[in-house]
Amino acid sequence: MTTEASWVPEPESDRTIEENWLFRLRRERYRSSKTGLAHDYFVMHLADAVSVIATTTDRRLILVRQFRAGSGRDSLETPGGLLNPEEDPLTAGARELLEETGFAGDPPVSLGTVWSNPSLMSSKITTILIANARKVSGPNLDHGEEVDVELVETADLPAMLRDGRIDHALSVLGLYGWMLRERARA
Repeated sequence: MTTEASWVPEPESDRTIEENWLFRLRRERYRSSKTGLAHDYFVMHLADAVSVIATTTDRRLILVRQFRAGSGRDSLETPGGLLNPEEDPLTAGARELLEETGFAGDPPVSLGTVWSNPSLMSSKITTILIANARKVSGPNLDHGEEVDVELVETADLPAMLRDGRIDHALSVLGLYGWMLRERARA
């Protein structure tokens, strides 16, 4: 679903502030179609991402615990990561699950795509489901990545979301969507 924007860009005043291997931060100026008011916005251009809801053959969830610099602590979350340029989210999700956990399973199914944080970022995240996952190898982590795999009983998930044991917003969103899907299928 697309809707016409109420603010239009003034590209001649845009400026890149920072650009590195991970993101590009830009000052982008927009003008209101209603009032004519112009305003500078700061937008982080980041690759799209994928979040993987993976269930084992005995219906446990595969989660990962890893350090997150933004919160300054470890985070229990769904496996996932950034897409390579032009990479399909289903392919990326299966790749990320295998790299982070050593698990692989049924062909991935898309559960939906949302904007990560449209007020500040240009990226989207797709949540996918991989059922019947089983251990096929050891993890193959990126440099600087330390990941602990945790298998969680699906019955424990609602309490973990309520009490904040799982609090990574994009993981929480995907897990709630998956739970609603599971409830509708029951």
